[in-house]
Amino acid sequence: MRNLSHTFNRFVVYNLLFIFTLSNCTPAEEMDLLLTNFEMHNPSNKPGSYSEQPNYSVGIKGGKIAAIIDHSEGAKLPRAKKTLSLEGQHLYPGFIDAHGHLFGYARTFSTVNLFGASSKQECIDRIESFIALHPNKRWIIGSGWDQNDWTPQDFPMAQDLAEFSDKLIYLTRIDGHAAWVNQAVLDTFSITPSTTVEGGQILDGVLVDNAESLVTLPKLTSRYWRAALLRAQDSLIKYGLTAMTDAGLTTNQILLLDSLQEEGQFHLFVNAMISNNEEDLAYFESNGPIEKPLLRVKSVKAYLDGALGSRGALLRDPYHDLPDHYGLPLLNPGQLNDLRERCVENGWQLCVHAIGDSAHHVLLECFNQLDTIADLRFRVEHAQIMTPEDSVFYTHPNIIASVQPTHATSDMYWVEDRLGSHRVQHAYSYKRIFNASNERVAFGTDFPIEHIDPLATFFAATTRQDKNHWPDGGFLPDQTVSPGMAIYAMTLGAAYSAFGEETYGSIALGQQANFTILNTNLWNHSPTLRKNTHVVKTIVGGEVLYDRNSNKGR
Repeated sequence: MRNLSHTFNRFVVYNLLFIFTLSNCTPAEEMDLLLTNFEMHNPSNKPGSYSEQPNYSVGIKGGKIAAIIDHSEGAKLPRAKKTLSLEGQHLYPGFIDAHGHLFGYARTFSTVNLFGASSKQECIDRIESFIALHPNKRWIIGSGWDQNDWTPQDFPMAQDLAEFSDKLIYLTRIDGHAAWVNQAVLDTFSITPSTTVEGGQILDGVLVDNAESLVTLPKLTSRYWRAALLRAQDSLIKYGLTAMTDAGLTTNQILLLDSLQEEGQFHLFVNAMISNNEEDLAYFESNGPIEKPLLRVKSVKAYLDGALGSRGALLRDPYHDLPDHYGLPLLNPGQLNDLRERCVENGWQLCVHAIGDSAHHVLLECFNQLDTIADLRFRVEHAQIMTPEDSVFYTHPNIIASVQPTHATSDMYWVEDRLGSHRVQHAYSYKRIFNASNERVAFGTDFPIEHIDPLATFFAATTRQDKNHWPDGGFLPDQTVSPGMAIYAMTLGAAYSAFGEETYGSIALGQQANFTILNTNLWNHSPTLRKNTHVVKTIVGGEVLYDRNSNKGR
């Protein structure tokens, strides 16, 4: 059997290689770029591990780390075409988002932004302002509303949008699992209270989960998407991201992204999951996977349930605030098992959205039947609610937890209303999963559902507090993880979850020269750390793509 410490063993191997390189490398070849004058931080989740390394330089050639020079041993600097002093700043492996939605994020730049709206009326005001700027648009599309931020916390209705009767209004909830529409949309698509859809729910003007598929949105041009994706790339780089996993794309979206990368316009590595619909699965069965320097397409994204905020997450017991409602199953166990076998047969990694404790349990039982020798790395996406006894499933070497720490700090204001005081104690159990899984954990944001900033991920994981340092002591503080664990899950752990740990995710010889440079040491527990930390530079493939102190990437 494959050893359960597979992940940690790889981590140790990389660090042994790293230490060997520090001690013995005196390169004679000329570097393309030499980075000097920085403090280096390599991820570690072991207490007492040496993570602060201020006496080294890094040589880059061909976009990869070619030399790590130990100045304490008196090693001479190699020749370099260019030398860049980082002026005492802090060098980290390039941050990775293990779960985001690139096309969804790109779309937000030209739609109604409802994120952070504190009331239904504020949403309506923002719609009015958008229409004033775009009077000729027939479709008004937006995203980001969250009724949990309103008083009262009731779902909106179609009637609330009555003043926009000459428009088609489609507004996605913050979690992407519900859409608020007006009567014009309901009439156009013949949606009535008696309309039924498996795995969906139709409320008065709100379409939950699979009911969203009853509406066909207008198609956007390739020209639109190309411009939007490049704008999104600028934003990712600004926040220090150097690679990502996109959690569900159609064939057309994947091929468009591939073309941008082939043209040299999109520079970040993307591990793209194939959306779980027959047309897309059949395409990649016929044409094979994509494995290129900047694009991997060998994973499948499926949904087992909905989201907690829209009461679609599938629970074992009813919702505390909605008796007799258990959530919405989007796949039954038979369908899930069939998909698992199809993915194994095709050599695909299966990644399944599971939030509620019932969905989580069903998924873990399904994945627990996987071979322990083959390197499959099936992923549980979100893993928000878990009964304590289910944590043992994460000892399986082919089960990876892909979680989003900012979900905990976004949901903490209302989650007890959904789950009750007892069940909430088993939510967002990242420390417990870390301990059971032998480090098979990857961190992401689920952007645009949460803010794209990976530093928000770090602080949510290590403090369990919001940006105002609430609550005192943290939300469910026993599930707080260490800075080393968080950085590991944002770098090497995220790379491992995408089969990429041999080429990116750490600072080691032969790795891609991807770095995130910050102005602070994230192992510093100062109360002002969150407020004062920012990205100084983002380096991808040995090129500075963002520089806070110049116009580069701004």
